[in-house]
Amino acid sequence: MAKDKIIAGIDLGGGRVTCVLSAEDFETDTLNIVSGASLPCKGVKGGVVVDIQETASVIEQAIEEAEKSVGVTVETVYLGVRGSHLESKNSHGAYNISRSDKEITPEDVLYALDNAKAISLQNNRDILQIVPQSFTIDGQKGIPNPQGMEGSLLEVDVHIVTVSNSHLNNLVKAVNKAGFEVSETFAGSIALAGSVLTDEEKELGCVLIDFGGETISVAVYINGAVCFTKEIPYGSDLITSDIAWGLHTSREIARTVKEKYAVACEAHLVEDELIPVSLPDRADTKDIKASDLLDIVKPRIEEMLELVREDVMRSGFGDLIRVAVLTGGGSLLRGLDDLCAQTLGVSEVRIAGVKRDLVVCDDDRLFNPAYSTAVSLLLYPSLRPVCGVDSGAAKKAPLKGRLVDFFKNLDIFGGN
Repeated sequence: MAKDKIIAGIDLGGGRVTCVLSAEDFETDTLNIVSGASLPCKGVKGGVVVDIQETASVIEQAIEEAEKSVGVTVETVYLGVRGSHLESKNSHGAYNISRSDKEITPEDVLYALDNAKAISLQNNRDILQIVPQSFTIDGQKGIPNPQGMEGSLLEVDVHIVTVSNSHLNNLVKAVNKAGFEVSETFAGSIALAGSVLTDEEKELGCVLIDFGGETISVAVYINGAVCFTKEIPYGSDLITSDIAWGLHTSREIARTVKEKYAVACEAHLVEDELIPVSLPDRADTKDIKASDLLDIVKPRIEEMLELVREDVMRSGFGDLIRVAVLTGGGSLLRGLDDLCAQTLGVSEVRIAGVKRDLVVCDDDRLFNPAYSTAVSLLLYPSLRPVCGVDSGAAKKAPLKGRLVDFFKNLDIFGGN
């Protein structure tokens, strides 16, 4: 793989470090997913580092495990950020083109985006990402690509994700302590959309729900653009805890019971099924009814889905959603799609991993929804609508340098 650039996508979710490696083959212009690893980590809680040494150690182990399986060395790291310290809002920017030549240039687009991100921020927050939603030229809305068109007033609507700078710095420091350098940081929910959702779903009105262990990431797409994102500080690990408490067993055993036997609603229940539960520090087991396990699991799932529904309705876009797409490890709970359709009132729900036509990968395990965010981080730089405005640092760079970054891999303007 001498001609390949090895990139790592790292998802630092709650309680786990998930790492996926890709080989970017410049001769064939393909992205090959070559390996992955996912390890438990007590150093990250809800997307926030609580023990930097522990986190760095697990990151190092995860990357080394992935490297050894294919005999490569990581050169670049893309880091996914999640957790309730993320916040988002929509903004609007405009730029007057006063020169006689009214043809819109890349510089004009960048100036409009700069104006859109001129929002008030507390000292402890930075802009993590800016995602353009649509452009307007002289009152004509819905323009995806304004470059080369003529106009006097260029406007842009954007979605802005902000981050606690201390939490972000601690995540980056953990990667650095592991011996690697972070090339770019992305909000996991934003990166996911391009590789999990279809264009039709984004146009129709879709909510993307990423069920992690300790967080639920929500993103709403209307008319093809992201218009709302939210991080909910609860996840599927709560179900594990409920099972452990309800069955008087360990979390490890509870997790096994959840993954093998748990369902989210009655339609998937086998009424007469008896579930064997191992007892901690004992060789024997006890049997419980499947309905008793459902009584433990369903209230928690209903609670989390209701939180999603409330946030989506508060966003003002709830009545426009027709489809829900579930991903992440927690989405694998049987019957979750049916309960989600019932709670959110949508006509269609599907469980999704990364779309297979986007990458070359021989390992089916890496298409599992549990790996969706890590794989999406590798894909996002080539799928995102714009580059170079994804961090607050961009506004400090010279215009020429910012334009180089801005149009790198810029699909909507025809660049690569």
